[in-house]
Amino acid sequence: MSIQYAQDIAKRLGPGRITLDRTIYEPLAQELALIGMEVRDLGDRPDGGALLADWPIADLRSIAAFDTLVLRAGEHERATIDSALFAAGWRRHAAGMLIGQSGEWNDWRLPQTSYYQCTKASASAGPLRSSGAPADNVIARYALATQFVRPGDHVLVDGVDAGHGIEILAALSRGNRFTASADLPVEVDSPFRLDGLADNSIDLIVALQPPAENWQIALAEYARVLRLDGRIMVGWPAGATDETAPSSWEELTDFAGQLFVPEQRFAQVEGIRALYPIDLAGPNSDWLLLTASAEPLDGATYRDAYTHPGFPVETGAAVPVLVDFGAAYDNPWLYRTMVQMGERLADPIKLATLAEHVIAQARSDSADRGAALSVLGYRVLELRMRDSAPAVLNLIDDYFSATQGGNRPPHVVRWRVSLAFLAGRLCELIEDRAQALAWYDKAAGDEWSAFSPILATKTIAACFFAGRLCLAQRDVEAATARFQRGVEVAGQVAAADHATAMGGTERPLPFYFKELAEVIDMASQCANALFHMPLFARDPGLYWRQVDVKRFGLASWALDLERENDRLRRQLGR
Repeated sequence: MSIQYAQDIAKRLGPGRITLDRTIYEPLAQELALIGMEVRDLGDRPDGGALLADWPIADLRSIAAFDTLVLRAGEHERATIDSALFAAGWRRHAAGMLIGQSGEWNDWRLPQTSYYQCTKASASAGPLRSSGAPADNVIARYALATQFVRPGDHVLVDGVDAGHGIEILAALSRGNRFTASADLPVEVDSPFRLDGLADNSIDLIVALQPPAENWQIALAEYARVLRLDGRIMVGWPAGATDETAPSSWEELTDFAGQLFVPEQRFAQVEGIRALYPIDLAGPNSDWLLLTASAEPLDGATYRDAYTHPGFPVETGAAVPVLVDFGAAYDNPWLYRTMVQMGERLADPIKLATLAEHVIAQARSDSADRGAALSVLGYRVLELRMRDSAPAVLNLIDDYFSATQGGNRPPHVVRWRVSLAFLAGRLCELIEDRAQALAWYDKAAGDEWSAFSPILATKTIAACFFAGRLCLAQRDVEAATARFQRGVEVAGQVAAADHATAMGGTERPLPFYFKELAEVIDMASQCANALFHMPLFARDPGLYWRQVDVKRFGLASWALDLERENDRLRRQLGR
């Protein structure tokens, strides 16, 4: 318990100083020290940092020197605790409620552990200075919004309790800049409240009960200022009877669908502190909460205005090829919405539809088309759509024909390698093993070096997958050659010039070493297959158990398993 509890505290406070009573929490003190925190005894002179204490605290004035209070409430009444702490200059911690934790609070009791911050000055009223269900529900909505904030985002907050909402978003997300609509200059007699913002300038809008006289005008303003790869989370209490809010879920989605791509809907049942995702066509709840994305298809017109907020580049500095999306794509605004894992459209059907539109419109030899083919092809593979696989394979073959020859742009090379591997998987789906092997061998070539060493994940994976196809035919010599190729590529990757590819050592691309480690891990599987090859003749099953193929594409494997479980649950009516 102490190990996990120490980790939970560190996730809220980060590395720093914490004071506690060692006679009670000695095991916890040891675990906190082992994860890098400076632990002080309760008898030491208070000197900032955090205090871990049990309620009741006899003299609240004695803890005023601390910045943060980690409170063990026990069975004591919440209202008494909150009112005493608020009166003494404390407030709820901006990161105190994580996504999905609203159910741990009720009107009578706090969670076993809760977090407070010392304001050391007069603090504004709002949910962080309030107790009970209304405040809990506001905080829960802003905590939910943090999952839509992408690294580097400029976030506009327009709604009730925006000031505290920004503090919650800043404490729980990797956004770069947060703006409250109330702080924007407004032209005299203008019916629009966002005149101070330029078109196509905001990455994420969080608008929870915005103070607009007409909700439709507000949504139109949001559409104007939202970047072409931006996202919005908007919500109002249900049951409105005037123009300040939509009167129903249908009215909201009908109008929002004209401006954005509706993605996900959330139900909030305030009485029981429940906030959870539901289908777009699901039942109504106490709040109308919608997330949607901007429509990026016309972004080619605004290509020169594109930047990726997650990878800022100093003026005049070179952009690493890996993240030079502005130069690589005819419409770079598609990248976050269609390609980037964790940020693209959450609705798989709408994602596939977007990919189909791009395939129909993009140049035949563009990175845009390669990316869209990959998105659509993996959708076919995920759903095991055998009848659709040949059509996708034809499109991939056309792409290879259109991009043949030298001097290919780096991101086109990226998609050629990725699509060759995908084509091998699709050929396996339709049981065309000869073509699968041919595509894997194509992916196992040297093209990865024209893009980045980390593209070799697909190259080495192709070597491994080709090797197992050869083993199934009992062609050990051919399998061995494929596995050896995987090890050879890994050696070339290890010796590559990583400093240039990762963007320098001062501020390297955060994903680079993770992907590089995956390259080496995949190569270790090829090495494993080679080392244990003598076992294959004795017992192929024994051999395969040593090779452990599940480590390849673990994330995709887990998603496939999740989809299979969902399908079985639906069949059982659960």
